[in-house]
Amino acid sequence: MAGLLAETVLRLVVPPPRPLGQLSYATEDGTPVTPVEGVKRGLIIPVPPPVTVFASDRPRMMFAPSQDFFLCYTDNDRLRRNWLDAQGRVGVHINAFGLRERDEIQPAKPPGQRRIVCIGDSFTFGWGIPDELGWVRLLENELRQGDRDVRTVNCGASGTVCIDEYVTGLQQRFNVFQPDAVILTICLNDLFPNSGLSVQDPVPQTGSRLVDLVRAVFGRNALDLDPRRDWVQELLDLPRDQAEASGMAGANSPFDAMWSQGTPQKALRSAGKWCADKKIPFLVVLWPFLQGLGPGRHYPFQKMHDLVAADCKAAGIPFLDALPALRSTDQEQLWVTPDDQHADPLAQKLALPAIAAFVRQQTGW
Repeated sequence: MAGLLAETVLRLVVPPPRPLGQLSYATEDGTPVTPVEGVKRGLIIPVPPPVTVFASDRPRMMFAPSQDFFLCYTDNDRLRRNWLDAQGRVGVHINAFGLRERDEIQPAKPPGQRRIVCIGDSFTFGWGIPDELGWVRLLENELRQGDRDVRTVNCGASGTVCIDEYVTGLQQRFNVFQPDAVILTICLNDLFPNSGLSVQDPVPQTGSRLVDLVRAVFGRNALDLDPRRDWVQELLDLPRDQAEASGMAGANSPFDAMWSQGTPQKALRSAGKWCADKKIPFLVVLWPFLQGLGPGRHYPFQKMHDLVAADCKAAGIPFLDALPALRSTDQEQLWVTPDDQHADPLAQKLALPAIAAFVRQQTGW
């Protein structure tokens, strides 16, 4: 009877828990706007022609040039993210070329300046954090020590969400910035069907709110994947129909772009050849999923890191794995918020020394 009463009270009184730090958007004047409204108002636009070689059948959207807006997060009174403003927001500036970059970075390169074009997804964009706290700008600051004129150009998440799209973006759009080196960053969601920024092992619901609540509080976290399973191989072997039916493959994670289809491998070689023809270094950096990290935790995706490292070695592409720089830090300390598991300023800062040393080694700068 006590259990039944508790269950009844729980269903009637206690709302289902929601993750802290949920994301929304606002225009420069603070007006809330949804992504759909952003498209209607011209704040988000289709990627302009030419049509990309690898991704010709994938329509892509990008932030419209020359605008400012806010990423807004709930619960900052509890989370206390010190890089957000008093309203829990971070400002984003998009320049005239549709990049999250400074207006003074123009295609015309000043004499004597060296540039690194940085391509990739939201970890390169610096999602959820100020641009000056992202690895792209931190790398520039590091390389400019000693009055060297080095600039990084942030081309992250500008209508490109897969490795082949990063490469065609470089070849057809971002090349106007006259790179002296190119860094392509990969996240694991570029490589196999996934649930976004993580892979979750769903815990079956019992139908009892009370039992489910107790299990959620005292049981295994859904992000702590069973170490007895080969998660990488299961994801690589996932058939197209199952991947698409589950939502783990779709518009932003096309099955044709996955590692199992050979597309990233071909794209990396294409980028390597493009850079070699121009006699500029091409470097690849791999970020881990920010789960299974921290003392006593099992990181279940090492096999994927090894596969990428081996393929880059076979192709003669310099490769850096960011996992060792982050492995010993609790995953919760690396997230923008619990509901937005992009790399926060701490994650970016922890990865920087390895990235900077890698760039110096490969460029001699």
